[in-house]
Amino acid sequence: MSQTTLSTIPRLIGQVLSIYDVAPEAIFSAANIDITSDAQTRVPMENMATLWKLAVEATHNNELGLVAASLFQPVYLKSIGLAWLASENLEEGLKRYIASSQLINTEMQIELTERDGIDGEETLIQYQRRLTSSNTIKVHPCAIELGIGFFLKMFRLAAGKNIPATGVYFTFAIEENNKVYEEYFQCPVYGNQAVNGIAFSKALLTETLPTHDVELVEMNEVVINKHLDSMDNGETSSKVIKMINDLLPLGCPTEEVIAYKLHMSKRTLQRKLSVEKQSFLALLTSVRLMLAKEKLANKRVSVTEITYQLGYSSPSTFARAFKKHTQLSPLEYRNQVSSYSSCS
Repeated sequence: MSQTTLSTIPRLIGQVLSIYDVAPEAIFSAANIDITSDAQTRVPMENMATLWKLAVEATHNNELGLVAASLFQPVYLKSIGLAWLASENLEEGLKRYIASSQLINTEMQIELTERDGIDGEETLIQYQRRLTSSNTIKVHPCAIELGIGFFLKMFRLAAGKNIPATGVYFTFAIEENNKVYEEYFQCPVYGNQAVNGIAFSKALLTETLPTHDVELVEMNEVVINKHLDSMDNGETSSKVIKMINDLLPLGCPTEEVIAYKLHMSKRTLQRKLSVEKQSFLALLTSVRLMLAKEKLANKRVSVTEITYQLGYSSPSTFARAFKKHTQLSPLEYRNQVSSYSSCS
């Protein structure tokens, strides 16, 4: 399985390049990354390493990852970022992010270590590779800078105040530009360490956030789980699921349309899905049912709106299809979900 990252991350690099008046198109093309692709597209990590290298050469800034971190916004993490902001505290949001981090980057995993610091108990957030040494992709230092720096930016955005780090650690040398790193992180920064990580006071991470919203967390977790489930499917199935999601608001997509958009014949599509033990109809039904349940949980969206958002021709058609798989009408399901919520 190739290691990938979400395309919102290279888009962030494109934003950084614009600050330096560097046109991103040629650099993205040289890295074989489509800058016009949608936000759910996956980008190979090999291409990302090339993109960082070319971006550094074009801007003459070896600390470009810190610039990217300063521009980072929760929307770059999609629903994960929004769920993080709505969490009860920074620690809960952090753990929620870690549980879903493969959506952002499939190569790296994040570990939390509790330890005694100078001013009390602290939490060290550190990156570890998922890959074995025989299959390691060389990650550019700027990618590590962004990966560490974004934690500081996210914590400050979520808390609405300055959240100081107690220490930052990089596996590569930083002596020549240590001042740049310490100005960004506003704490001691160490190079040539055993890990890439950043540490914070545990007391700060457990303070209740002003943006805490249980309902918003639940809504975004539904979307997060949907994307995690799609990653578990085969490659063709994942592409079909994504295409169905994109096209449903315009009407129910046919198998012929999906095949055409994937640049293959209908028979080829059927064969590829069969290898993955899937069919177009099963995927279409599954996506519609999952989205229907998600949308029905939100009382602010009418059943009629949901009908057309899911590509059904009429509310009665939607009701029959929904009841066939759940034994409940859309309104009965909505009422059932509401009763569960009121009891919890």
